Amino acid sequence: MISQKLKPLILLLLNRKYIAIIVFVLFPVLTRSQCLSSVNPVGGTDNLLVLEKKSLRVITFYKFGQGNRYYEKNKHADFNLINRAFYNYVSTSIGYGLTYKLTLELETGYFFNKSQEYNLDPIYKLTGKGISNFVLLAKHSLFTDPVKRIYLTGGLGLKIPGSRNPQYVKNVQLPVEVQPTIGAYGTVMNAIFVKENSGTGMRYFFTSRVESNAPNKKDYRLGTAVFTSVYISKHLMFPRLKGDWTTILQVRNEFRGVDKIEGVKKESSGSNLFFITPQINYVIKEKWYLSAMTDVPVYQYFKGTQLGAGVGLTFIVSRTFRL
Repeated sequence: MISQKLKPLILLLLNRKYIAIIVFVLFPVLTRSQCLSSVNPVGGTDNLLVLEKKSLRVITFYKFGQGNRYYEKNKHADFNLINRAFYNYVSTSIGYGLTYKLTLELETGYFFNKSQEYNLDPIYKLTGKGISNFVLLAKHSLFTDPVKRIYLTGGLGLKIPGSRNPQYVKNVQLPVEVQPTIGAYGTVMNAIFVKENSGTGMRYFFTSRVESNAPNKKDYRLGTAVFTSVYISKHLMFPRLKGDWTTILQVRNEFRGVDKIEGVKKESSGSNLFFITPQINYVIKEKWYLSAMTDVPVYQYFKGTQLGAGVGLTFIVSRTFRL
C-alpha cells in the first residue's frame, strides 16, 4: 500500500478525476516503466533469413507481458505505487522476397490493452490501447555458404508511429508506459547470423537489433534500445515422436538507454535485462509453423527506481507462400 507519509495527501485529493494527475505529478519516477519487454518471437531459419524470390512470409504472434515489482539498480525496491502492470499484444510481420538476396518486410502491432493498476483504495487502473508502430525493413543477404551452412543477413528500416498524438482517457493524457506508441519516428537496424548442422539437427543463431528514436511532439525521446539474442536449436528426431518438432533455447539481453525530456536526461530510465527463453516449434505439413515460448527474467538492472519485468508468454503462427 501507499506509505503512511503519502496517505493524507492522497485521501485529501481522492476525487477520481484527479487521481491520474496526482500520480504523475507527485511520482515522476514512474514515467518510464520497463516491464514491457521487447518481443522476439522468431526461432527458425525460415523466419530469420531472407526469402526466396517471389515468396511471401506471414508471421503473427500474441504476447502477454507483466510486471509487479520495483527495482533500484538490481535490487528489489520497497516502492509500491503500482500493484501490477500488464499488456496483451498482437503483431504481424509480412515479408516479400523481392530478389534472391533482398527481402522487404512490414511489421505492425496492436495493443488490446496496456494497463497499470495502482495501489490505491479502491484500486485505480489506467489503460491505453491501439496500434503501436509500423516498421518498414529491408533485409539483405550479406554472406551465404551452403556447404558449411553459414548465413549472414543485415537489415535497415524506418519506424513509423501508429499515431503522433498522445492518447487521452477522460480528458487526462495517459502516461508514457501505457501509451500504445510513443508517437515518434525512428530507425531500426538488425543483423542475423545462422550456423546449421544438418547431421545432428542442431542450429545456432545470433541476432542483434538496434532501435533509435527521434523526439515526439512533446519532445520526449526514448533511449536507444539494443536487443541481442543467442539461440541454440535442436530438431527432435526420435522414432516414436510423431510430427516435426524443434526445441529452442534463447538467451536475450535487452539494453535501453536513458530517456530525455526536452533534452534533459530522465532520472529513472534506462536498463539492462537478461532473459532465458525456452521455445517449442511444431511444423504442420511443412507449411505452418506453430511456436510457444516463455520469457523468464534472470537479471534486471535499472537506473533509478523502475518497475521490473515478469514472466511473459508468446504464441506464434507463421507460413511462407511460394508465389
